Amino acid sequence: MSSGRPGCIVGWREYEIFITRHFQRMFPQASIQHDVRRPGLISKIDRQIDLLIEGAVAGFALTIVVDCKYFGKKIDVKDVDEFLGYLHDLRASKGVLITNQGYTDAAYNRATYDTRDVEIRIIGINDLGRYQSFIAIPYLGGHGAIVSAPDGWVIDARPAPKQLAALYPLGTSRREAFHTEGYIYVAASIKDAEWPNLDHLVETQESNIRAHSRTPHIEYASITIRDDCRMRLRHLERAELPGTSESTVFLDYADVIFYLVLLAPTAKHAEYLKKLLWVAEKLIRVSVIFDAAGKPLRLVKPSL
Repeated sequence: MSSGRPGCIVGWREYEIFITRHFQRMFPQASIQHDVRRPGLISKIDRQIDLLIEGAVAGFALTIVVDCKYFGKKIDVKDVDEFLGYLHDLRASKGVLITNQGYTDAAYNRATYDTRDVEIRIIGINDLGRYQSFIAIPYLGGHGAIVSAPDGWVIDARPAPKQLAALYPLGTSRREAFHTEGYIYVAASIKDAEWPNLDHLVETQESNIRAHSRTPHIEYASITIRDDCRMRLRHLERAELPGTSESTVFLDYADVIFYLVLLAPTAKHAEYLKKLLWVAEKLIRVSVIFDAAGKPLRLVKPSL
């Protein structure tokens, strides 16, 4: 169904209603309320919300706050700063800024590369029709992660076997992205007697790579974009896959290792490596609590 054209919007109220209807089509099972108030947990005052989306992803509650900016100018970095404080006060899971006039480079960078748990997206009104879901909660046993797609990418929560989630550019199929474009997948290894630590996992993977590849080129580097886990970056080139580069980010926690693998054409690898590192930085580790029937019940953030 077409989302319409912004040319039919004549005022700020119609602009907000247009956006509300779009998100109602996008999230038909969610509770979507327009122009509501919720108490700020820090400010202790009622905060006006243009659009409040309350629903669930993989059975877990999420709150998305949408702010509809009907400006005579582009959104600037100051507007993003204010929105971040606003989301923090409301304890929102996600935030979306919709703008009718676009945004400055500084505003985009502030929104894209902020390191807080709360994430925001800036979306131009002309891009609204192709906007898709940007979050998934893959888990293995009781170990889960809230994973966000980088700008211009989407998440597939039903990827290939042994992959918990996959991410690839908007407008491509999973197969096309895997073979010819760029593809990131999420996997995990629970630490136990068989897989006791990161060194063992990396050494086992490297042995398998060398057993099935002709003189692969493998490099390792330490990275420090998070402070809640150890991290390692591996870069791999295989003679069997000319023109394709692979990079893996390992997030090493006390009881589980998450790893994110990027496969991309070598010509685009540097560009997509930034996407991979962004996903790794934004990932939020959670514990999954199950009910008596083994159904996921809720998420909790584990203590460090």
